[in-house]
Amino acid sequence: MLIQIAWRNVWRNRTRSLVIVAAIALGLWAGIFSDAFMLGMTEQQVYNTIHTETGHVQINKPAFLVNHDLQLRMDNADSVLVGVRKTPGVKAAAARIQLMAMASTAANSAGIMVNGIDPDSQRSVSDLEKLLMEGAYFPSDRSNRILIGKQLAEKLKVRLNSRIVLTLQTAAGDITYSSFKVSGIFQSFDSEFDKQMVFVRKSELQPLLQLPQESASVITVLTNSLEDVDAVEQALQRQLPNLQVQNWKKLSPMVEVTVSTIMQFSLVFVGIILFALAFGIVNVMLMSVLDRTREIGMLMSIGMRPARVFRMILLETIFLSFTGAIIGVSLSAVSVAYFGKTGINLSSMSAGFNAVGFSSIVYPSLGLDFYANITLMVVVIALLAGVFPARRAIKMQPADALRGE
Repeated sequence: MLIQIAWRNVWRNRTRSLVIVAAIALGLWAGIFSDAFMLGMTEQQVYNTIHTETGHVQINKPAFLVNHDLQLRMDNADSVLVGVRKTPGVKAAAARIQLMAMASTAANSAGIMVNGIDPDSQRSVSDLEKLLMEGAYFPSDRSNRILIGKQLAEKLKVRLNSRIVLTLQTAAGDITYSSFKVSGIFQSFDSEFDKQMVFVRKSELQPLLQLPQESASVITVLTNSLEDVDAVEQALQRQLPNLQVQNWKKLSPMVEVTVSTIMQFSLVFVGIILFALAFGIVNVMLMSVLDRTREIGMLMSIGMRPARVFRMILLETIFLSFTGAIIGVSLSAVSVAYFGKTGINLSSMSAGFNAVGFSSIVYPSLGLDFYANITLMVVVIALLAGVFPARRAIKMQPADALRGE
């Protein structure tokens, strides 16, 4: 009976109730969708970092990453690779040679990072081939081919089939030169990566650097999932005690910091919205109580206990809030599902996004547990917001309330 009375009381002033329901729904939609947007951005940044630059786990000699010294290489990389691929939780692994070099053309020159890769095994750990915007991924009938980023191509003023001369330092410390033709130009979601990274065949780079056939400086590992990263890292470190094994968080600490900061900001943003909604709910319910002073006084004078009046006001607050929450969460779920498939195109701001490693097309994403948690939070806030109006109602003296005081 009390539930029915509370539900009817909510809709006695339909306009006022609809306004607060709409405010709750729109506020939740804005908060949830902004969270989904930011979570989608961070997930894509993590994915892009892992599948373009670092992999889930990376193996190299200690101190190699300080200056990419070829003296700190793995001469038995092929045998290490076999063991890595057999490790539980490892999806794929590939070895590469990495060193600093100079790229020169008739128009310009630039310091770069050369990556000598095996094209076939690199496909399993990197999305490099998918990032190609022009040309081909190491055609089998062509030798001395190089893949470069769009930013570097613009700086060197080259296009497909243009010639680039690489200045390299061999393992013995001698300087050597070699000419490569551009077979493909890629564009990632990180402009710094596009400015620095170039890719050539490992089999063509090794003789130039006077390196043994089985040598490599870095082994990139992909795990079956992000949840497997820590376990795989620990297993590989036990298996390879003389090598340095690091996960993507250690290799790209700025990405980890950015992800953490964005998630904290999203929680603060939702908290502010819920806090503002709480004040709106208190205001509406307090107005409702004041408008019904005589009615509440009559109920208390004929024997309705203050505890029942208190519960009635709380139920009204919950019904009002929960109605808005259901609408807001439903709108959010539909919006996130739709844009999660189509994406939100921010190509007009792509330069700024790519400068910090974000994609210009964002796919919002949220787990089902988030919707459940936000709905529960709304109910809790409704209960807290309803306490003050309910206390105001039960403090009324029936005689004064009947006189409208």
